[in-house]
Amino acid sequence: MSFKTIFKYTIPVMLGYIPLGAAYALLATQIGLKEWQIVLMSFVVYAGSGQFLLVTLFSAGATLVEIFVATFLLNLRHIFYTTTLLEDILKLKNKFYVMFALTDESFALLKTLKIDDENKDKTYFYIVFLNQIYWIVGTILGIVVGKNLQIDYSGIEFSLVALFVVLAIELFKSNKNYKILFISLFLGIFGMIFLPDKFMLITTLVIGFIILLAFRKSL
Repeated sequence: MSFKTIFKYTIPVMLGYIPLGAAYALLATQIGLKEWQIVLMSFVVYAGSGQFLLVTLFSAGATLVEIFVATFLLNLRHIFYTTTLLEDILKLKNKFYVMFALTDESFALLKTLKIDDENKDKTYFYIVFLNQIYWIVGTILGIVVGKNLQIDYSGIEFSLVALFVVLAIELFKSNKNYKILFISLFLGIFGMIFLPDKFMLITTLVIGFIILLAFRKSL
């Protein structure tokens, strides 16, 4: 698989990450973070929704313990992503970087594509690398725009949800497993109705993981 082909696959992520990275930078600027701190977070934290959470917690004056616990719980889902792809990731030359840079969207994209063993190393690397570059470009763009223009970006964070929904649809189209689809929909609706917002994601992920593990042969 050529670099050009891999780049084409990441274009939907690029269209989501650049405005989202810009929105993150604008929010971070508003609460008083310095430009170098904002960009550094996109290099060493690179957590998408986690960075929005950090900005919110900073603005609310949260303690370091509160920030650590909240960020850990939010990003705990990445353990499931890495576990799902672990067999492939461990064979990669850049496995540690891939594990670090594996976001929701990168995971969905990697699961959607049919990658042969010969191309796995470069495909995994280029996908996660390009997606982080898009986020960093968006971050820098947000800093520049924030300095020169007054734009209302309220609600733009929803584009992260919209982007993941699109990628989930593409994943389903490549593997039409209706059982998993219905389980996911049921857990999502159950979580929205019965679970507190801050515990919904991780609780439904754990339940879903247990169900898939217990009934993996029949699903």
